[in-house]
Amino acid sequence: MDTIKRSQEAEAFLEARQHTAPEVVSACEGWTAHEVTAHLAAAAAEVSRHLEPYLQGEHVPETRSFEEREPPYRALDDSALLTRLEAEEANLRATIATVLAREPAAVIPWTGRQMPVAKFLLHLRNEFAIHRWDFIGDDDTSNQLLAQPELTEHAVGVLGEILLRRGRQHDPLPEEDFHVRLRSAATDLRVVVEAGRAHLQQTEEQAEEPYVELDAAARTLFIWGRRPGQRGRIRSHLAPEALARLQALLSGY
Repeated sequence: MDTIKRSQEAEAFLEARQHTAPEVVSACEGWTAHEVTAHLAAAAAEVSRHLEPYLQGEHVPETRSFEEREPPYRALDDSALLTRLEAEEANLRATIATVLAREPAAVIPWTGRQMPVAKFLLHLRNEFAIHRWDFIGDDDTSNQLLAQPELTEHAVGVLGEILLRRGRQHDPLPEEDFHVRLRSAATDLRVVVEAGRAHLQQTEEQAEEPYVELDAAARTLFIWGRRPGQRGRIRSHLAPEALARLQALLSGY
């Protein structure tokens, strides 16, 4: 059976936690570095909880909420939690490898939708990169990890509506159509609201639309509801009202 190596994002997260106190406040509202770590350990365990019965031909359970699955991990001593995260992440990689060796195109139910098993690898890479930034902030490693185009493509392709769901609750003009581009050197992302539906869309087509310029890493942060600490990485070519609406729509999920 092929093995799946630990991702550079997971390695970077674990290394950063070795010199980050658990009580350091993160960019996730109400969470410290400890809670962020618990979130990732619980997420890895929850994916395994779905894949293990799938391998046995048994019923795949419904996905539990953060509130259901995370408290036991938050209650752990921080050292024990870090050990648990490493174990859960390793077990998940092994389980995904087993599923994909048998069925490369396997799909399972996940959070009310169907998720290709192979995409969990990219999803966890995104989570480790984003949540490392949450307690480390802007540094060379964050910029390198968050600029990777495959992470942006995954976020848009799998979470293109979900990343705007919370922001829609704060949309000052929910019934008004909206089209804005998030432009970096490689490709444009479009933030689209049409007919009451909001989503992200990656496009290579050029068009004259209002836009914001960002470097690739800043754009990844922006669509996940974060803002880089270093000023000058986001430049607006929007009217103030449109910029405020864009910021509301991309306020995190």
